[in-house]
Amino acid sequence: MTTKKSSSCVTQKKTSYLFHPYEIAFCGYSNSGKTTLISKLIKSLKSKYTIGYIKHDVHKFQMDKEGKDTFVSWNSGATQILISDSKHTASIHKNSPDLIESKTSFLNCDIAFLEGYKNSSAKKLVIIDQENKIFNAIKTGEIDHVIGFIGQGPKPQSLPLDLPYFQRDDIGSIAQWIQDFQIKRVKEIPLYGLVLAGGHSTRMKKDKALLKYSDKTQAEAGYELLSSFCESTFISSRFNQWSNQTLNHLPQIHDRFLDFGPMGGILSAMQTHPHAAWLVIACDLPYLDKNTIQFLIKNRNPFKMASCYKSKNSDFPEPLCSIYEPKILLRLLQFLGLGYQCPRKVLIQSPTQLLEQPYKSTLENINFNDEYIKTKKQIEARIVQ
Repeated sequence: MTTKKSSSCVTQKKTSYLFHPYEIAFCGYSNSGKTTLISKLIKSLKSKYTIGYIKHDVHKFQMDKEGKDTFVSWNSGATQILISDSKHTASIHKNSPDLIESKTSFLNCDIAFLEGYKNSSAKKLVIIDQENKIFNAIKTGEIDHVIGFIGQGPKPQSLPLDLPYFQRDDIGSIAQWIQDFQIKRVKEIPLYGLVLAGGHSTRMKKDKALLKYSDKTQAEAGYELLSSFCESTFISSRFNQWSNQTLNHLPQIHDRFLDFGPMGGILSAMQTHPHAAWLVIACDLPYLDKNTIQFLIKNRNPFKMASCYKSKNSDFPEPLCSIYEPKILLRLLQFLGLGYQCPRKVLIQSPTQLLEQPYKSTLENINFNDEYIKTKKQIEARIVQ
């Protein structure tokens, strides 16, 4: 028998990245060719990925033009300036970015390239200078988290670590290695399942999670369905929702965000296990089957915020049969703080992998008792056949 799990004893880990979970820093001394290399890699990869670029400048940079409105406002004492047109937006403000800005500004990108940041915890590709001086910084620990080297000629015999080495002009090989490295990162992310069953079922007037269309309750059927695809699966529920009833043997995550509907259940799960991706389904989808789940997983894009189906009658995303990637947690919290409680609105405003429904009616949800009676008869008739 499976032991019921609670979310109350889980210790959360802080996000370990600077700007993006799929970031790579390109480190090297001045005039080592970092910017030229990065620009070539962006051109090579831009057809597959949206790429963010962040530069750490040790000098006093100047991005504005003297005499322009923004320049005049800045020099008059404005502490933050934003300028935009139909294709661009730029912002300048005083001081370094704070923690929240660092973690959220580039989440719309698939991956991010950092230029510099030698002393950070970011994964680093090191560009070797002609005299190999940068090796000393690696040996002394000044530069760590190195994942590879890039140089101008053959591989140096004095390379301080047994790591991949690329010649700087071999852009194709470097770009392919970066893709493989990011895919390896993705594979390290566990996929967990969540059956949303904590609603009050006001329209049905009976708990949807306990309804039976065959020999199992909907919560049990959903749990069994997701368990065949996910490392761990949980039922999203209210605390003491099923006192002395059979569903209590299933692993559960109780709502921490009360009365926020599906958004609360998703956020509660993601806060309990923030480093997992979540395959989320509602408990009121009696036609949902393995083929629909398998197609979603096969066509998942883990570099987006989420992967989901289009709704039946529109191009809007269907939030209750979707895979939510770890980085969407910050976006969900942002929207909740702004008063938005609908996960569909978050998905509409976020980069998602949007899929056509391949199987007719498998995402049809049942909300009213007469619909339940009719659907139950149809499903029972199929089973008999």
